[in-house]
This record gives sequence, structure tokens and C-alpha cells, in this order.
Amino acid sequence: MQVFGLSVVEVLVVLVALAVFFIPTYVAFSRKVENRWLVLAINVVFGGTVLGWVIALILATRKPAAQQQAA
Repeated sequence: MQVFGLSVVEVLVVLVALAVFFIPTYVAFSRKVENRWLVLAINVVFGGTVLGWVIALILATRKPAAQQQAA
């Protein structure tokens, strides 16, 4: 069986690869990180490199800055 000229196994491999590729973006949006759109941009542009993917993941998982309280 083929889908778009690819076997079902190939399609599944591509879908799993895309899911792994976008983990930093998913994490950033699910945690409502302040710079989630930056994480998405870094992930899309530089995510193909291991370093870009790791940077996006670090930005997505870092602790939010403490908000200053008005006195």
C-alpha cells in the first residue's frame, strides 16, 4: 500500500520525525513560554541542526523570569 508514492512505513517514519522535530515548539506553546514564537522560529529555521534544536528546547524549558511586584 502506498500513500503519495511512499509506503506506509515511510509515511510513519516521516510523521514520527516531524513530531520529534517540533517537540521544542510543542513544549513552548503548552507551557505558554513568553518567547514561544521565537522558539518556533528557531525550531523551523535552525532545527535541522542539532545545535538549533537544542537551543530551541532550552528556550522552551527554561524557567520563566521572576515577575517584579509593584510596591
